[in-house]
Amino acid sequence: MLASVLETYESWDLRKVAIPSRSRLYRLDPIGIGTPLVESLTGYISRLAEAHCVTPKALISRELVSFIPKTYKTTNLFEMRSLTGALNGTGTMALDLATVLESLTLRSDLRFLTLLSWTDIFPQRRLLRARRAWCPYCYEEWCSSKDKVIYEPLIWFFEAVTLCHWHNQSLYQQCPHCKRELPPLASYSRPGYCPYCLKWLGVTANYPSSDKTPPSKEEIIWQTWVIKTVGELLANTPHLPKPLKREIVAQAFCRYVNQFTEGNTAAFARMLEIPKNKVWMWQMGKVLPELNVILKICFTLQVSVLDFLTQETLKETSSKFPATPQNQVRDSSTKKLEVKFDSDRTQQLLENVLQANEQPLPMTAVAKRLGYPKRVLYRHFPELCRAISAEYVKYMKESRIKRIEHCCEEVKQAVRQVHSEGIYPSEAAISRLLAKPGCFRDKKVRAALRAARREICLEP
Repeated sequence: MLASVLETYESWDLRKVAIPSRSRLYRLDPIGIGTPLVESLTGYISRLAEAHCVTPKALISRELVSFIPKTYKTTNLFEMRSLTGALNGTGTMALDLATVLESLTLRSDLRFLTLLSWTDIFPQRRLLRARRAWCPYCYEEWCSSKDKVIYEPLIWFFEAVTLCHWHNQSLYQQCPHCKRELPPLASYSRPGYCPYCLKWLGVTANYPSSDKTPPSKEEIIWQTWVIKTVGELLANTPHLPKPLKREIVAQAFCRYVNQFTEGNTAAFARMLEIPKNKVWMWQMGKVLPELNVILKICFTLQVSVLDFLTQETLKETSSKFPATPQNQVRDSSTKKLEVKFDSDRTQQLLENVLQANEQPLPMTAVAKRLGYPKRVLYRHFPELCRAISAEYVKYMKESRIKRIEHCCEEVKQAVRQVHSEGIYPSEAAISRLLAKPGCFRDKKVRAALRAARREICLEP
């Protein structure tokens, strides 16, 4: 009877359960990967810190620093606040931080929040701006929408991008409340807010209407194209089979020179209004052009930057060089304005510069003041230009002599002072009293030190 009431239960499985790895930091999803509005790495760090209810400074100094190799000046990123824009770029700082964050969040896509995939293509010069820029209308729109997150798109950090194409408004770079420029990453950074006064950066009455003049039609045309082609680069970054190599830039220039001018580099350079030697250097792969330069060239050729770099076969519509593509837009950022050369006026101005009783200027500064390239002035007035240059060289030589004499006298006085205090007047002891310790690189200053020692019988 007792056996009939017993029930049989399923046996337990005593094998160990496979538990997936746990990330040290919250596995926060980045915004917009694979789109033109991909998030920036500095903005992601701010959002990640907010998700952990700490400040970016606490997150970096207490969590990330110990994992970052000391391959640059300091691992305390907030000691170089003005350089944190490099975290979005192509250098060591961006690589180190992206790698550490990927390992701590167990993500493999955070490098796409930077320009690391384009390291061998775009030099760091004039690539990204060192300060934050933002569109207050975008912030306001995201804030009022329940399904959108306030963040900082990477495209806002490009130096070439000065406009929000979606609102046709210039990007702001100064807090409307405390009037300070904002670093890309600061101790109390938070997307949409000032890290100094902690106030909202969206649409507010504190934005002076006179600060930003409405963009012109030409600027809108240029910026629309720039934003489109830069956005195309960012959107395609995750889909590249591997990072592009430096050689493709030289190959691209050779391809377009052969296509448009049958291999004539000089003719191609004239059409682009770029010095021939620059185009030749780009063709040979000796120098990489800045992104701003590539944008201007691609706008002239009416081809996107991505197609310019990766399109091995040119389209049939591109078989002829565009006659005057810059006529579509007149802006200082796309083409310098043609200035009619006034020979008589320029000659008079050069003579005035030569005869003026002011500090002589180098020809580079004179050319900039007159608004003409230096080579144009030398071609029309070689004698006047050489005379101005000679005056400047003479002035610099005389200034150097006076500077050395002043340093020698300063050294003699310092020797007497140090000796009176009972200290041997060594070069190190004297250097601490000089306004410019580097003057000891000059042999005359060192000779003055020895002469001053001889005067007080410290040197034979």
